[in-house]
Amino acid sequence: MKYGAWIHEHDLSLDKQIRVARQSGLQSIRSYSLDYARRAVPALKQQGMSLLAGMHIEAEALAADWRSQVRLEELAEIHNLGVELEGICVGNELRQGGDAFDSKRFTARLAFGLANVLDTYRRWMSERRLATRLTYAMEGIVFDRYGTFHEWVFPLIDACDIVSINLYPMDVPAWSTFGAFDESRKFLTDGRVRRNRLNLYELQLRQVLSQLEDIDKPMIFSETGFPSAIGYTIENETLVIPQTDHGIYESAMSEFMACIRTVNADFKHRIKALYFYEWRDNVYHSKIWNIEHSPIHVAFGLCDRFGVPKFEIQKLLEDGT
Repeated sequence: MKYGAWIHEHDLSLDKQIRVARQSGLQSIRSYSLDYARRAVPALKQQGMSLLAGMHIEAEALAADWRSQVRLEELAEIHNLGVELEGICVGNELRQGGDAFDSKRFTARLAFGLANVLDTYRRWMSERRLATRLTYAMEGIVFDRYGTFHEWVFPLIDACDIVSINLYPMDVPAWSTFGAFDESRKFLTDGRVRRNRLNLYELQLRQVLSQLEDIDKPMIFSETGFPSAIGYTIENETLVIPQTDHGIYESAMSEFMACIRTVNADFKHRIKALYFYEWRDNVYHSKIWNIEHSPIHVAFGLCDRFGVPKFEIQKLLEDGT
């Protein structure tokens, strides 16, 4: 399994962060846009790292007319970047109905539209003898709480060369409102709570992989991980600063990764790559104060907000080799 992360660049250069990430054992990074990929590629080439490229999709426009979201010039430029590609992720967590927690939906129309876009891209690449794997990053609304995909998602799964899943071991309350920090603290400090969450996570993951095994599709964790926060403070009225215990976080992360590796071994290593969300704590994340109101997004980093690793990341990754 190859390991990577998304690296935000708010107040530290990508070059420096990519260098530290490589030294810490990461082999790849994830991009959500072409502009970001352009900025990251020089450092990736220098460090010998690969890219999971991203192409933006507008959900409502896709539902109205999927052809409006076909961008062949962008597809061509991604291939011309000259960096090793783990794949191209066409869209991420698309939702019809908006981003509010109680209204977001992944519909059959979105699945149909994405499948057509992917098929169009595949024909274009085939004509040019390009074999880059195409995928779409799905969130948990594409399956039920047990990991069983909704029926209308399968045309999209069939259109993906490799299936990408954004999957976290966090209950619903651990996403929205400041109560999320209490949920995070319980997950990190209460062994029973953590085991219960990881058991449910494992159940979902096994069911997802069972369905992919039936149709012989590999998988990527396009996003995963959990926050290190056991509390928070607020600076200047708007800046949410996570309080962390790095030792507790390292222990929980080791348990989390052991769970994933065990499941992956049982499914003959069907999971090909894992991307942590994210490399560094992000106190400027857009979801903190937007409609999703998810302040816990400040604390997902393997590093603190200054780019210092919270624990020995390379050891965490090497434990499974």
